[in-house]
Amino acid sequence: MGQIVMKGQSSRVSVGILTRRPPDDPVRMFGPPTRFFEECCAAGEALGLQVLVFDAKDVCPETGTVSPAFFHENRWQACEPVRLPDVLYDRAAFFDPVYASPAHRIRLALIEAGIPFINPVDILRLASNKWDSYLRLAGYDLYLPETEPLVPGRIVQWLDRYEHIYLKPTEGSQGTGIIEVARSEAGRWQIQKGSERREVRVRAEVERAVIEWTGNRVFWDGVYLIQEGISPEPVQTRTLPRFDLRALMQKDEAGVWNLTGTVARVNRKDVPTSNLSTGAWSEETESTLDAFLGVCRRRAIMEDMEASSFAICRGLDRDVRPFGELGIDFIPDRENRLRVIEINAKPGRSGFKRLALSEEVSESVRKRFRQIREVSVKRPFLYARTLVKG
Repeated sequence: MGQIVMKGQSSRVSVGILTRRPPDDPVRMFGPPTRFFEECCAAGEALGLQVLVFDAKDVCPETGTVSPAFFHENRWQACEPVRLPDVLYDRAAFFDPVYASPAHRIRLALIEAGIPFINPVDILRLASNKWDSYLRLAGYDLYLPETEPLVPGRIVQWLDRYEHIYLKPTEGSQGTGIIEVARSEAGRWQIQKGSERREVRVRAEVERAVIEWTGNRVFWDGVYLIQEGISPEPVQTRTLPRFDLRALMQKDEAGVWNLTGTVARVNRKDVPTSNLSTGAWSEETESTLDAFLGVCRRRAIMEDMEASSFAICRGLDRDVRPFGELGIDFIPDRENRLRVIEINAKPGRSGFKRLALSEEVSESVRKRFRQIREVSVKRPFLYARTLVKG
């Protein structure tokens, strides 16, 4: 792929996407998100924007230039150095052990250059830390699962109160590292991490088993949280698949919050999470709630989800910094309360895409989710235009 000069770049508003260019993926220039970035380039082009995609190492702060790639005529093309983008859409990892440090150096350089971010670093940092985000959300009159930092001896104390808990990495994502502990119908304690499962007889053995499993990593300073397990039914007699609900909130061209779409993420009963990365599949929110909980509960849950989503985004806008998009995950509990599980400041769209391409739903559903997917890709670029002065 040869380098070319990007003509007209100086006269058009440009949006840069900061990501990672993996060295071990010869087919996809930017790894798994490559297809999403292709859609971003097309959406930006349709709005008259130039979309530049680059790795941290492509940026030269000293000269105020970047050597990006862009998607044009159905192929990726490299570009000779051009000026830094007018707006940044930050999709780079925040805690990757290899990539986070160079990415953060470039974030700081772009901030120093006065470049606005669709989602500023303060929002990215908050959403990347489950404890910090829990403390912030606790001030917004929401239903949250009880959560606190995990320290030695706390597991046994919590199992005196709850028959279902989670141990979660404070800075984890996509279900990685999550450990579930639940009391079985026979009265034993089942401990599960991914596909691995253990069973012990008494509460005191749970903490020992977790320590053996993780090499005591769960008790390093602030590394793990302990959280109340949330389920719409008793875990001992679970009949429903695991599921959660994802709401995607985005600002539009007027800088106004919109609920772009919702989707249910459904998984098998024997899997501790409902992340798409752990084997879950996408379903319509409405039909999932109707089937699992009934129409009356569905209506109340949908209303609560919308109200809570707006409350969260408006609160963070006011109390942290204005920003452009947020994914919010919910699970209904046994008392019909909708619990906010976590927030994601780099929300994916794959849940919408899976339904847009699914052969197991009607054409009307596919069409609806194609439209949601298209809007979800376009809205960050509509919002980006509001960030450019003049």
